[in-house]
Amino acid sequence: MWNRQTILSRLRNPQEAIDNNIQGRVILKFVVTEDGSVGEIVLLKGVDSLLDQEAARIIGTLPGFKPGKQGGKPVCVWYSIPVLFQLKQQ
Repeated sequence: MWNRQTILSRLRNPQEAIDNNIQGRVILKFVVTEDGSVGEIVLLKGVDSLLDQEAARIIGTLPGFKPGKQGGKPVCVWYSIPVLFQLKQQ
């Protein structure tokens, strides 16, 4: 199962984004398939291609979803999630 810590532990701010002070909230939606894996990932709101790609990479690696059920059978379910990229202030 995943949680906020799972996402934070996998998050890597791209060096180019750090160098150019690029930060913000990327919003994605993704499908959890019948077997609980992550399927299609769609960008809803991007910040910069560097952060957008990193957010999609993180979502693609999330483990252990419990698939939705309808009529007792597993079905695909869409989820939306924000991924926040924030540079530490010095």
